[in-house]
Amino acid sequence: MEFLCPTHRQQFANLSLEERKDLWLFWMENAHACIERGDWRDVISLSGSAMDLACLDGATDESCMHVELTLAAILVSQALSICGDITGKEQVLSKALKVLRTDDSLAISPECCGMDECVLVLSDRTRHAEFFSDHLNWSAPHFPFRQPVVSRVRVLH
Repeated sequence: MEFLCPTHRQQFANLSLEERKDLWLFWMENAHACIERGDWRDVISLSGSAMDLACLDGATDESCMHVELTLAAILVSQALSICGDITGKEQVLSKALKVLRTDDSLAISPECCGMDECVLVLSDRTRHAEFFSDHLNWSAPHFPFRQPVVSRVRVLH
């Protein structure tokens, strides 16, 4: 599952780490605004683009975007789930895990949490909300990780 077209991938690959992080944050903030309006398709597009941006190869001495990759993957997978696209959700999480496990361009920086932690968080969905809120500090009522409301069906005879 790809969210950025090849032309934009090439353009964004040439950005510095600071420019990438600024663009990533811009997209994620816009995704947050879309959550407030309930525009889940736009949330998917924006957070998916942010995820693809974090997956791009860059100079190995400066590419520390594994936390951003993890956060965007969590958000886009949650939005896909809300829209009923469980297959898409699984594809996004699998792609993020694959990149984290195999991409040497995601060099670990001492300031960041370890890549292993990101892999563990993506692998354990019970940790998604906490990791997300710890790093982005989004809160209710617009936090996309609320437990679904279970309605009880009452059958009348």
